[in-house]
Amino acid sequence: MTAAERLELLRPSVLLFDLDGTLVDSADGILWSFEATLHDLDREVDRSLLRTFIGPPLDYSFGQLGFRGDQLDDALRRYRVHYQNEGVHRCELYSGVSDLLASLAAERVPLVVATAKRVDFANEILSALSIATFFSVVAGASLDGLLTSKDVIVGEAIARTDAPLDHGWMVGDRRFDVVAAQQHGLLGVGATWGYASPDELERAGAALLIESPRQLGELVLGLSPV
Repeated sequence: MTAAERLELLRPSVLLFDLDGTLVDSADGILWSFEATLHDLDREVDRSLLRTFIGPPLDYSFGQLGFRGDQLDDALRRYRVHYQNEGVHRCELYSGVSDLLASLAAERVPLVVATAKRVDFANEILSALSIATFFSVVAGASLDGLLTSKDVIVGEAIARTDAPLDHGWMVGDRRFDVVAAQQHGLLGVGATWGYASPDELERAGAALLIESPRQLGELVLGLSPV
């Protein structure tokens, strides 16, 4: 980003974060849960392909593997059991995330989570990693499986926050995050430390690409408040 481009930005009026691949490195737990589910169903899929399913809604991911109808419902149920019993515990914060959130909170930047992960799992992870108190809203996939689309989840997060949205940012590591940001008039910020394939965030139209949580904090706090 050039100096001229930076001058055109203002500090975000609200900052939405994706969870997996943005705040939390949860690859091990997600991949383990996929593999355990597929083992139950006598399916074997290369782990490199499964990595592309970290971030999107589960029904999309299993749909890409050919599951439909009742088979899809069964796969989702099995995955969630494995994830609840084991996978959810296999995650850790990315380096610099705690410091990033603390510095933003100290400057009273409103912080929100918008994740395609089921909301109860998201809350469990945030609490276990001691960052839940930084967020005024946590929006995620519903327990009944009816709310899974990232753009709808971002819309729910926006509806639940009292912060002004005229300079809102959405930070995420996959194209789904960038597209959802665009659909709701937010600045789409690509977190390149996550799980995106090469050029995925650029092709999706990310307005900014950020290489680390520390760089994101330096950028935001270096901007003039709204």
